[in-house]
Amino acid sequence: MGVAKYTPGTLVATLVKSTGGTWKAVVPRKDWRTASKTFRTERDAEDWARRTEDEMIRGIYINRAPSERLTIREALHCYIHEVMPTKRESTPLAERRKAQYLADVLGDYALAALTPDTVSKYGYSTCPSSPASQCN
Repeated sequence: MGVAKYTPGTLVATLVKSTGGTWKAVVPRKDWRTASKTFRTERDAEDWARRTEDEMIRGIYINRAPSERLTIREALHCYIHEVMPTKRESTPLAERRKAQYLADVLGDYALAALTPDTVSKYGYSTCPSSPASQCN
């Protein structure tokens, strides 16, 4: 089953049911890499395919798969081992403590799932402390 075609000359998203009962949505588009994702229901696959095609057409599509797989803990581990060694000698100690705290409280979250509300629950303000802040 395909999802509606939006513009002439482009390919149409398709849905494929696997033997395990899941649905894979594949969105091949000109000028974009093919996007695909697997879902438990056909409806979820259709919705994602429509939304992805729409974002591609409007030029705002972002492949979220890497950020859905990478956790905060893994990202901080990479930062500690790859970025911190390039910093001045006085910086790593304080940053390592902050990174460890963040890994302890937010480490299991995927990068894509991190929101300002999630961060603020753990004692970090997402707004600048200046009086001219635009935060509500």
